[in-house]
Amino acid sequence: MDKDGRSGIEYPTGVGPIDILATDTDGNFVVFELKLSRGADRVVGQISRYMGWIKKNVANGKDVRGVIVASAMDEKLKYAALVVPGITLLEYEIDFTLKPAHLGD
Repeated sequence: MDKDGRSGIEYPTGVGPIDILATDTDGNFVVFELKLSRGADRVVGQISRYMGWIKKNVANGKDVRGVIVASAMDEKLKYAALVVPGITLLEYEIDFTLKPAHLGD
């Protein structure tokens, strides 16, 4: 946890917990909303609510952006986010390999 009481994960707000709250190199705030699978358009309202709360209660004049991260984005979400300034959509891909663990090698 930093000197301002932020840990960077599950930041509590008056409108629900933010998955990840970070600051960029200029001290501006970035709200991350993580979705395990497909992002639906209702997440635009959710992240906008978090961004608004941070802007009013924490940002102290700094900018606030939002990033929605999901394995895929619903077309409705893409259209909704298109007209909301400050929201970025990122899709993730996971590729990993499993191998046996050996003791003492």
